[in-house]
Amino acid sequence: MTQEHIIHRSSATAVQAAGVTGLSRRELLKVGFGFATATTCAAVLPGMAGCSSSDKLAVTGLKFLNAGDVALFIALIPVVVSDVAALDAAQKKQTLTTVLNNIDAACSALVAHQQSELRKLLDLLAVGLLRRLLTGVGDWHEASQQDIEGFLARWRSSRFATLTAGVNVLMKLSAVAYYVLPQAWPAVGYPGPIKYVFEAANS
Repeated sequence: MTQEHIIHRSSATAVQAAGVTGLSRRELLKVGFGFATATTCAAVLPGMAGCSSSDKLAVTGLKFLNAGDVALFIALIPVVVSDVAALDAAQKKQTLTTVLNNIDAACSALVAHQQSELRKLLDLLAVGLLRRLLTGVGDWHEASQQDIEGFLARWRSSRFATLTAGVNVLMKLSAVAYYVLPQAWPAVGYPGPIKYVFEAANS
């Protein structure tokens, strides 16, 4: 097995560690506390969420992310990581698939209560009415780069700790899941693992 194949195979493992480290317990608790009431209300108001119970199931091939989560991150990743936005259509599609798998791996590696807090945030952003009110975005599939930039800027500068914690979680997941990929290393000045160290670790 080549060095490149082993590196690619281990990228999901790497992002689990990096992603979990990047998401602090304090941030996740802020997210959960602030959004719990909103998501509870959304769940009991008929038609407010605009999705069926089947929409809450993980996408085939993934363990944690459902269809709404995938739509969110597909819109978010190219804005958070400009390198992805610069790719041609085929490369972008392939890269997004890989990054989504890494995000899913990071989310799956969280302990149960952390997953619960993160799920509150993601479920809130899946509710059409609340999403439009809080982010200004009506549909993730139709959101422009300017729409996403506006959403991120508003949450980052918000006086509400819940919103700033939420946007930090989303941006960290997106960025870490991309920058563990070998193709991203040149952009951050990382030359890759030293050959003799790599060979010793994998012998």
